[in-house]
Amino acid sequence: MIRAGITGGTTRVAGEIIKLLINHPDVELAWVVDPDAEGALLSEVHKGVRGETYLSFVAAPTDETDVIFLCFEEPGEAEKFVADNKIGPEVKLIDLSGDYLQRSTFADGDDWIFGLPELCRKPLVRGATKTSLPQPLTSAVLLALTPLAKEQWLKSDVNITAVVAEENAEPGETLALIDLEQADDIARGLRSLQPDFDEKQMMFVVVNGGWRHGISVTIHFVTDHTEQEAIDAFTAYYDDHNFTFLSRSLPNLTEVAGTNKCIINVQKVEERLVITAVIDDIVKGASAMAVHDMNLLFGLQERVGLMLKAQA
Repeated sequence: MIRAGITGGTTRVAGEIIKLLINHPDVELAWVVDPDAEGALLSEVHKGVRGETYLSFVAAPTDETDVIFLCFEEPGEAEKFVADNKIGPEVKLIDLSGDYLQRSTFADGDDWIFGLPELCRKPLVRGATKTSLPQPLTSAVLLALTPLAKEQWLKSDVNITAVVAEENAEPGETLALIDLEQADDIARGLRSLQPDFDEKQMMFVVVNGGWRHGISVTIHFVTDHTEQEAIDAFTAYYDDHNFTFLSRSLPNLTEVAGTNKCIINVQKVEERLVITAVIDDIVKGASAMAVHDMNLLFGLQERVGLMLKAQA
């Protein structure tokens, strides 16, 4: 049985990880750390787990664990926690804070591995002990482009329109134009497959959709390749992946809400290839991806504990 601990325990993403782990057949949730909520039941903060767990929040780790999920929201808090608690090298770390993302790579044997399973499954199962998750929008764009980068197709300008959930913005508010904070991580991921990809090829428009959770991205670029060639590339790449699916129709967020799924549509419109992808940013983009990474780090079948619909 894998013993798990969670830090940043009152955050929304920690709550979703709790819901997944208490139903995971191979995991025992040992402790959930949040000093400000010490003594309170998890169910008093995270609705939906009443009757399923009677754990209370603690101020510091209370026992040894095999894996720790770092769910802090403030930059630097995850690094401070790891340093202060002198965590041994045998403990697997799954970072959702972003503190370790810039150190992450895509190669076997490196210290921190980029946490997108569809891109880094091999290094995650080949002895890795630490992984840092990309931001949800980064994941959505990479899921839509990774098969094409593997085929070396990304040679022209890539136009990316994303509609996201942003609590601190008005519905329809434009959040980014041309440049994007996550562009470097997206480019790093694409260059791991297509080394000549240039970050400057990407142009972004990011808009707040006004909903509570979910990301929809539409990407287009000029190419000589046919629609069927593109469909074949996506089918071949995702054939042995368990959570990313190709759809003949344009996907919508209701299809992926509360799931670890990414659904993608590919079509050719005149000279442009158009890719549409949707994910639940809290689940596929964060909590379920973290549990997916845990499954891979421990050599479990990647679908274990992720087939029930988690309510975000």
